[in-house]
Amino acid sequence: MHDGRPSFTSMAVATIRALYTDLPAPFAGARDPIAAALVPRPLSLAARLASRAAVTERATALVHRGLGLASLGMTYHVALRTQAIDDALRESLARGVRQLVVLGAGLDGRAYRMDELADAAVFEVDHPSTQRDKRARLRAARIEPRAREVRLVPVDFERDDLGTSLAREGFSAEEPSFWIWEGVTIYLTRAAIAGTLGSIGAASAPGSRVALTYSPPRKPRVERVLLAGGHVIARALGEPIRGFIEPEDLAALGRDAGLDVLRDEGADAWAERYWSTEYEGIFEWERLAILERRAG
Repeated sequence: MHDGRPSFTSMAVATIRALYTDLPAPFAGARDPIAAALVPRPLSLAARLASRAAVTERATALVHRGLGLASLGMTYHVALRTQAIDDALRESLARGVRQLVVLGAGLDGRAYRMDELADAAVFEVDHPSTQRDKRARLRAARIEPRAREVRLVPVDFERDDLGTSLAREGFSAEEPSFWIWEGVTIYLTRAAIAGTLGSIGAASAPGSRVALTYSPPRKPRVERVLLAGGHVIARALGEPIRGFIEPEDLAALGRDAGLDVLRDEGADAWAERYWSTEYEGIFEWERLAILERRAG
């Protein structure tokens, strides 16, 4: 993260969402119509040009597969991950949850595109520089929230107390909540991951849920080689990769925080569910765990 602008990864993710919003079925399930307004014009233009190339079923498949190969499956992963988290959020909203917390919100647009949040308060937690840029782009595009209200909570995950920061903005630990922690843990130390899970558990009423993405350690040699290159690039961008965790270790950290894993799945399951195809990625970028705050 460089102060004064949003992170490179947040811009890349928003660009991928913009692209898949405009692709025809079956790939346009996770629609994010405001994503293009949140990124610099060259990125939104690139996404628009790629989607316009998909004028036939064959052309759509070529665009989809070509970008997937070029990104080592990252474009597939982001599109599928967005839809999986959206559905988990809708499930909690249908159960009566009226508080959404987006940790490391980046250029997340859910508060501005999901009608299901009309009765909910959304708390977007992130670095102040990303929040400033996002506010400016939303104003310029005249985009208003679909949520009842949106509150920005500036937090440095390595230094600030999450519960205190949220309470200051009106978050209630007595009411059920839904937490989204998407694409963030890979940049945090294990201690920071454990500490944030502890803060989530302490601030969550029973029945609250967390949608958390995480990356298991890489084992095949080719994946380790590719990841080594990713380490160098990420560090150069000021976003060093730090945190890998096994599924059983994540579950243990969750239990210590009073959070039990309801389900844990990856892009292979999402592709079958949403695209009716096998996952075509080079390797598994992340998994998505849904955890629930236990009673007592």
